[in-house]
Amino acid sequence: MFSHLSRKDRIQTLAALENLEIDLFLLPSPFQNNAGLVKYVTDALNRFSMFGYYSEWLAYGSTRLYPPNHRQLEFFPFSWQQVGYPGVSLGYRDFRGFLLLMGRNEGEE
Repeated sequence: MFSHLSRKDRIQTLAALENLEIDLFLLPSPFQNNAGLVKYVTDALNRFSMFGYYSEWLAYGSTRLYPPNHRQLEFFPFSWQQVGYPGVSLGYRDFRGFLLLMGRNEGEE
């Protein structure tokens, strides 16, 4: 099973799938002889793992299973520290206007 592999072997397995270095006829349905689906799912596994690692989900601690408006960040996620993310800034969801001023050239051709 994949979960029983070492980290090195997991990476090698995902690389082999991503590079299609496998016999596609040996895979179960719906992956059998479907290179596009194999590449798509392998890419999704990598992306979803990264999204999960760099999300704030674990920092919600005991409130993580509550509805979104009842969750509270209980600590600063380690992954945020690794990448230098400064943390949450309330209000970014609101439209704050355009950063660039667009000149108007009405009547000019």
